[in-house]
This record gives sequence, C-alpha cells and structure tokens, in this order.
Amino acid sequence: MAEFDLNLSTRPFPAYRVINLAMLVVLVVLALFSVWQASGFVQFSARARSIRNDEQSARVEAEALGKHLTALEKGLDRPEAAAKLNEIGFLNSLIARRELSWTKMFATLEQMVPEKVHLVSLSPEFRPEGAVMLRIQVQGKSVTDVSNFVHALELSPVFADIKVSVEQKRSTGPVQGPSPSQGTDIDVNLTANYFPQKESR
Repeated sequence: MAEFDLNLSTRPFPAYRVINLAMLVVLVVLALFSVWQASGFVQFSARARSIRNDEQSARVEAEALGKHLTALEKGLDRPEAAAKLNEIGFLNSLIARRELSWTKMFATLEQMVPEKVHLVSLSPEFRPEGAVMLRIQVQGKSVTDVSNFVHALELSPVFADIKVSVEQKRSTGPVQGPSPSQGTDIDVNLTANYFPQKESR
C-alpha cells in the first residue's frame, strides 16, 4: 500500500519558542527592576533611620543648651553678677580713655576746622567696638563754613557716621562797616564716630 505525506493543518504552526523567549526577557527585566526598587527602598530606609537618629540627637543637644542658657541667665540676673558686669564696663571705659590720644585727636580736628568755624564743645562717648562717638558743637559765620567742616569730616578716614542733629541761627547784633547789617552766627550740634586706631602714626 502506498504512503502519502499529507498536511491536514489549515494554518502554519505558531512560533511558541519566540513568544516564550520574549516573555522570559520581560520576566528578567521585571525581576531586575524589582531588585533595583528593593535596593533603593533599603537605602532610603537606612538614610531615614540615620536622619531620625541625627534629628533626635540634635533635639537633645538643643534642649541641653537651652537649659544651660537658662541657668546662665539666672546667674547673670543676680545683683552681684550685674555689679560685676558694671565694674567690667567701667574698667573697659577707663582703659579706652587712657589709650585715646587727645592730642592727636585735637590736632586732627584742628586741621579740618575752617578759619571761620570755632569748636565750642566736645564730648566723647566710648563704644565697645573701639569707636569713640564725639558730640561736637561748632559755631560758624555762615552755613557754607560749617558745611565745609562737615564735608571734611566725611572725607576723613578716621571719622564715620556724621550726623547733624541741631542747626540754629543766632543774631550777633549790627555789623559795623560801609553798609551796616545784622550779623548772624550758625550754631551746629553734630555727632561723629571717631576711630583712633586708624590714625596714621
């Protein structure tokens, strides 16, 4: 009897191997992605735990510093501590007064004062940062003369923060001359910070 090679299928056999290989690749990618996510979660958890520990340590340290500061403030509120601070401030003021060269300061001011401006009074106030605040009262024959003195102070490297506080005109009576007129003086009070350490030696 003769043998016949018959193919009874109406469609070609599907490529199951290709599909299985693609699914395997997808499964491997998902597994790697899951491993990466798990590793990131572990690292994030470790960092969060470290941050919580640091935050707790910082909070404990802040509370300890707050208690220490409170104890110091209570100690400074006592009368003997306040008296000691006043004594220290007084001694620092004496040291600053002793180190200040009055001769050099007056020589510097003398070079700046115009001919028609007179220095009426000078009162120093010693500041803790090393500056000396001078309260200066001057008298001039005109606003221009006094303005020149203020401008000279502003240009000087040893003076800063010049502020004019009071400016008033004062009549001095009739002025004798070809055409008699009423004389007027300008009284000005000002403050200026003086830095003796900037004086050239």
